[in-house]
Amino acid sequence: MKTGKQTPTIFNGGLTEEQVAAFKQKHRKSFAVEVQDGDEVHIGYFKRPTLETIKAVTKVAKTDEVKAGEVMFDNCWLGGSEELRTDALLFMAVQKQLGTVLNGFQGLIKNL
Repeated sequence: MKTGKQTPTIFNGGLTEEQVAAFKQKHRKSFAVEVQDGDEVHIGYFKRPTLETIKAVTKVAKTDEVKAGEVMFDNCWLGGSEELRTDALLFMAVQKQLGTVLNGFQGLIKNL
């Protein structure tokens, strides 16, 4: 009989730490999205969206929010677990996190 928590299996597309570090070096701001699925953790690596990507996402979102999520995913994807792209539930979990990237910044107005 086992006790304690089982270590989850990590799926990151076989990327090495050096490859992940290269993402940060090349794109300045990059991030990992981790999605837990039972005893599996799927990791995807993404870069910040460009203005062109944001425009495309905004345009497509007017008629199809899921398709807009695909546009964001595809244009920001650097690598990782392909399950994040092919499994609908994992994909939607990633979409929630990518949405925080778009909506996670606040500006501040100061009177001069």
